[in-house]
Amino acid sequence: MLHKLHKLSGLLVCLLAGGLVAPRSARADGAVYAMTNALGKNEIIVYHRASNGKLNFTQRIATGGGGSGIQLDPTDSLGSQGSLLLDFQSGRLFAVNTETRSNDLVDRQDVGDCQEGTISSFQVNRNGQLDLVDRIPSGGLFPNSLTIHRNLLYVLNAGGPGLNPFCGIGPNITGFRVSNSANIRPFPNATMPINPGTSPGSFLNCDPGSAIFSTEEFRCGLNPPAFPRSPAQIRFTPNHEKLVVTVKGTNTIYVFPLSSNGRPRSPRLTQIGNTFQPTPFGFAFTKMYDSSKSYLVVTEPFGATSTIPASPASAVSSFEIGDDGELTPITRSLPNGQGTSCWIAIAPSGEYAYIANNATSNISSYRIGSDGSLTLLASVAAQANSPNDLAIGYEDGKSFLYVLNSGNGTIGAYQISNDGSLTSLGSVGGLPSNAGAIGLAAY
Repeated sequence: MLHKLHKLSGLLVCLLAGGLVAPRSARADGAVYAMTNALGKNEIIVYHRASNGKLNFTQRIATGGGGSGIQLDPTDSLGSQGSLLLDFQSGRLFAVNTETRSNDLVDRQDVGDCQEGTISSFQVNRNGQLDLVDRIPSGGLFPNSLTIHRNLLYVLNAGGPGLNPFCGIGPNITGFRVSNSANIRPFPNATMPINPGTSPGSFLNCDPGSAIFSTEEFRCGLNPPAFPRSPAQIRFTPNHEKLVVTVKGTNTIYVFPLSSNGRPRSPRLTQIGNTFQPTPFGFAFTKMYDSSKSYLVVTEPFGATSTIPASPASAVSSFEIGDDGELTPITRSLPNGQGTSCWIAIAPSGEYAYIANNATSNISSYRIGSDGSLTLLASVAAQANSPNDLAIGYEDGKSFLYVLNSGNGTIGAYQISNDGSLTSLGSVGGLPSNAGAIGLAAY
């Protein structure tokens, strides 16, 4: 009994530390938020979450900006995780707007699309619905991921060719200050560059005269960036002392230490896997109930091969982050036998990780040990439809996994059992089908 009480107490601490609590003002049940990412008119779709985890549509609200549309892949048009961010404690929601000019192939071959992206902010009402508060330039091109701690917001701007950009600005992270009412203002001297690298070989050939480039299959650092090589995600570490960024094109994970006022300093870079094979994509942190340590769990959509193969060849790795930003591998590239594993969500207990496999239209599950080690629980834990982003809601001891099915424009709902298995609760529509929808958040 004492062990069970200790575990429950530790779990509550874990939930509070991880942000899985209702926003400050009490609300009935919960909500799930999804982003259309539509060209010219990006919108957020709001779903009411009942206590049993099932969803019902309640609101459609414009961000005031434009998304990326279909771009290079209509089921993964941002090439990122974390494009829609819910601040649970304060009841604020943030969304990226790439402000992309066109999805027309001819226009995309014109490298003059140097439109700066924007960030939109919302207040979450007591019923879970949204009020648009602000929209501000993102400080770069093609913003695709967000992270927040208290009133410090960072965005990952993924567009632009390398460190000597055609558009005058390259990929970067940029910081902002956010008021309690969700107004955003720039945070001076809080920008650091990200190098997407150059990718040799025919798969990611950056020669403008090559057939691959001319067919726009994989743009090399322009705007929009190529999804297999662009920076993918930004997030605070659990102790909020560092920022972590994954960069697919250089197979690199950046760890930025933060000064006492929250500004980023020079990062420590760790290259994982093969130098020439872009792979680290989405990531999440887990903090076990009986451990003071937290671990970084990273998806690898192309596995650990020396070249990018046809699916299935995906994997997941785990790391411990040192005080100096060094990544120590715990489990290296554990395969799941599925295709393009890009997005990850970790159950509130910290024991289970769920992976969205876009190419094979399913979800895999992993067990996370108290030492951060990984074990494949189920290669196929649930079926989906070209899934991308994942989110988890929690209420009264029950937790629910939600997945954005970009292939048919639905949100799939699952209850998470104590053994990590998933039980389908059905799905609800409201998003465009196979047309660029991406971004998911829940409470």
